[in-house]
Amino acid sequence: MTEHETPLHSLTRKLAGRAHQYEESGAWPQASLDDYAALGGFGWGVPQSHGGTAMPTVDRLHGYIALARGDMSTALFVTQHEGAVDLVVTCANEPLRTEWLPRFATGRALTTIGYSQLTTSRQGGLPAMRAEPVAGGFLLEGVMPWVTGAPYVDTVACGAALDDRTQILTLLPLNAPGVEVQAAAPLAALNSSATCEVTCNRVFTPVTDLVAGPVERVLSERSALRLLLVSATGTGLALGIGDEIAVRDPHLGGRLHDQTQALEAKVFALAADPALDQAAIDVVRVEVNLWLMRLAGMLMLVAKGTGYRRDAMAQRLAKEALFFCVWSASRNVRDATQAALLDAPFPATIP
Repeated sequence: MTEHETPLHSLTRKLAGRAHQYEESGAWPQASLDDYAALGGFGWGVPQSHGGTAMPTVDRLHGYIALARGDMSTALFVTQHEGAVDLVVTCANEPLRTEWLPRFATGRALTTIGYSQLTTSRQGGLPAMRAEPVAGGFLLEGVMPWVTGAPYVDTVACGAALDDRTQILTLLPLNAPGVEVQAAAPLAALNSSATCEVTCNRVFTPVTDLVAGPVERVLSERSALRLLLVSATGTGLALGIGDEIAVRDPHLGGRLHDQTQALEAKVFALAADPALDQAAIDVVRVEVNLWLMRLAGMLMLVAKGTGYRRDAMAQRLAKEALFFCVWSASRNVRDATQAALLDAPFPATIP
């Protein structure tokens, strides 16, 4: 650690030193998560009353940026873990909070989210995960299509729909009878995140494990942190891509770093805005998408032929950049990103 290196800079450097090896092997990034735990990261979103430090939203966003700048796979898992933790923090089930939050705060227990089937995945036909009311709880039947870290966590915040179209969230132990974690599908990138499909076959979840519901839209209330974390993480990856470009072209890397910092400033301005507006969030999200795609292309240009090798650092970073086109992208974000790409002008002459 240099004289002027902050703890977050040190974390970024350590993660970056392992990221490529983890991705090549597909191994779980345990050493990187240990570094995050040593910094107290797992407790940043947990109230002091339950063993955490209750770090402000802006500081937590800085943490996501540092993680993604070093290793996007580690950052992805941490965002999913903390997404589930945030749901428990804000729930009204105090026995559940008391049981799990102190363990989450130290990383002694890990969790993740399994509710994409309520938001962006498998939207059409019958609900992908269904809940049937029974005495003392619910029976879960169906699939959670995207569960990051599933083989390595203790619980998942599982979302399910009832026949009356209300929804529940429950903190489901992944060792419960009838839960099956499928083998991770090979992804274009982020394979060390161990993102899997999880199926439930008549799995009983008691009312004592409910995080929320039954209500019509169980995920309608989302914090500023949850609304901005994808854009914040995207700026972190953009900084990481800029770091790689700077190795080959320091002047270009510096210019790109300045432009990424301007995007980062927009994210933090939104985080400080008490009247956070979804349209403004979507605008920044689209800007981050477009910037990452441009950076991916620039990285390949400076990396030249060696960057087109499947095992090249440039390949990994470029594919991670494209992940943001699909990560929790609403239809509005997808449509606006596509429109911006279609309308982008081509140069009339070659300079």
